[in-house]
Amino acid sequence: MTTFTTDRTNDLAPTSETPVRDSRPSGSARRFFHYAAQSILIQLRDWAFLGFVIVMPTTIYLFFASMYGDEGGDSGINVAAVMMVTMATYGGLGAAMNAGSQIQSERSSGWFRQLMLTALSPAQFVLAKILTAIAVLVPAIGTVFLAGAARGVRLDAGTWAASLGLIVTALLPMIVFGLVIALWFKPQTATAVTTLAMLALAMLGGLWVPLQLMPEVMQTIGKLLPSYWASQIGAWPLVGGDFPWQGVLVLVVWLAVLVGVGALGYRRAIRTSRR
Repeated sequence: MTTFTTDRTNDLAPTSETPVRDSRPSGSARRFFHYAAQSILIQLRDWAFLGFVIVMPTTIYLFFASMYGDEGGDSGINVAAVMMVTMATYGGLGAAMNAGSQIQSERSSGWFRQLMLTALSPAQFVLAKILTAIAVLVPAIGTVFLAGAARGVRLDAGTWAASLGLIVTALLPMIVFGLVIALWFKPQTATAVTTLAMLALAMLGGLWVPLQLMPEVMQTIGKLLPSYWASQIGAWPLVGGDFPWQGVLVLVVWLAVLVGVGALGYRRAIRTSRR
């Protein structure tokens, strides 16, 4: 009698009909993570830039808080706390508006065009720049918050976190604005345009002088600017009251317009980049 045995070991081996999932990120995803990480690292190594967006607003805050910080606001809110949020918004504005600084270098060196020939999609390119800006924006805001805490501003952990998160979110249109400037203007002039735009937004948006102290016409203009509403939204966890939904509408309109202008500038930058 003959006994037949069947070796079923090969049944467990993968075949052409048994797909094997690769848990590793795709080539496009790996390029994105690598590009984003390198962009963040380069930005964080720029000590001169970090000093501008971190040290200057912190110094301004400490200067004015030493003179007016002990006064009380209309709702019993310490003026130093509101000034802290305002100056943190100013520091964040500088970090956000300079989101396109690396694009200027990439365009002048020809590296921008090389990036467009890789698997890096336009959405991934923009997202990497936004993450890079946020990586600088958070410490710029956080340093002013630390200075405020050192001066005696006392808030619960939830209020600190809410204010930080709201300022970062409200400054997203300004990050896109910085990218738009870098895409539309030549690298030689983009820095100057960025600086002028940032100063104008800070001044007209009430980050240097409270908007209520300005003429009525300037108050009307200021309430159309994202810089004003970024500080108002960031201060809402401190002052309470109704949430400034009007500011959300202004920010959404700015973001929508800037995304459209940025998309056109992106295509133009690809055509005009050095070969």
